[in-house]
Amino acid sequence: MIQTVKSKTGAAALIIAFISLLLTGIWSGTSAHAEAASPIKVAVDTKWVNLSVDPVVDGGTTLVQMRPLFESMGISLNWDPRNQTITGQKDSLSFTLQLNSKEATVNGKKVSLDKPARSVRGNTLVPLRFVGEATGGFVVWDAKNREITIFSEQMLKQLGLTKEQAAEILAHAGDTTAKPPAGTEPTENDGDESAPAVPVQLDKLQGMYVGMRLDPGGYECGGACWDYYTFLSGKKVVIGEPATGGPETIDCSKLSCSDYSITNGKLVLGNGTTHTIRVSSLGNLYIDDVLLEKVTPVASNHKLSGSYVYRGYSGMAGVNSASSAWEERLTFQTDGTFKADNFTLGTQEAGSGTTNTSAGSSGTGTYSISGNTITLKFSGGTVERYVFFIHSGKDGKPNVQDVQIGSRNFFVDAE
Repeated sequence: MIQTVKSKTGAAALIIAFISLLLTGIWSGTSAHAEAASPIKVAVDTKWVNLSVDPVVDGGTTLVQMRPLFESMGISLNWDPRNQTITGQKDSLSFTLQLNSKEATVNGKKVSLDKPARSVRGNTLVPLRFVGEATGGFVVWDAKNREITIFSEQMLKQLGLTKEQAAEILAHAGDTTAKPPAGTEPTENDGDESAPAVPVQLDKLQGMYVGMRLDPGGYECGGACWDYYTFLSGKKVVIGEPATGGPETIDCSKLSCSDYSITNGKLVLGNGTTHTIRVSSLGNLYIDDVLLEKVTPVASNHKLSGSYVYRGYSGMAGVNSASSAWEERLTFQTDGTFKADNFTLGTQEAGSGTTNTSAGSSGTGTYSISGNTITLKFSGGTVERYVFFIHSGKDGKPNVQDVQIGSRNFFVDAE
């Protein structure tokens, strides 16, 4: 099993809905390898905000240009040059902010600022924390691409989420690059992780590790990508979902196993490709800044029961004319039979792309689970094998209503 936090109504669906509605169209056109010195970009909901002054980081606090950001959210601003004061108004929201003061007033209440608002080339810059406090929005930081997104209060209401619920979803989704910065420039912070049963030792890596990273545009893997690394004896590694099923099925004489070494925080493959690798203070494995957890075998002859759904998307309706969304269903019975609806056969994530041999198939058949492999035998003769493991709930125990089948997270839809 592998641990990810799920809501009682199936947080996998909530996360996908949240990401697809909020993040798609923002990050899909950016490089995943942005230079550390590149300017920080800012977006509101699904639109970039044009700033004439780049965000500034001062002692760990990020300050952003106020007027274009607030006006993009429909907030009217008034400047009092005599008192060096800015007032903002939208519906029931109101605030007052004075340059060089570490206090502001939001809806009649005093709030403290991490840093005073300042003027840069005639433009007012305010701490990022204040943006969330003054607008009711939710701030997300994408460390890898150096991008800030403020999700407006209206968008959160449209999703039926509070700021606290949105924060919990992103904080525990297994993604390490999209976390609320609480007004500060994030650093390498592992505060949201849980300690593994056995701390990872880089010189003794063995077995399959997997982690989720968000695919905001849905163009790579439908909204959520699952990175697989299987470390074998003899300093061999298989990167990506094994085509034959779980780690116990890997045969390096038939599959592409790479030699590897670990030097100075780099996982170096035999072909020269490198990935960053580290162990956190709690003993968790990170590769390319994605938190990975070890997959453990499923109980022998495990049987599933219920209708499981996987939802994916590409693009965002209303933003991308080519957007689409889909769902796949697998209904399992404890007698070892299953029914598939719109199930994509032969999908294998190999790290460099996705290959589908047959999409949107439906049918019935039998299934079996052994180790970390699920075998689906369709009545028409097709046989498919995938990696299989059970995700853990908040209590740390296996949640049989939340399972991984290859590159897709299936769960029992509570609705």
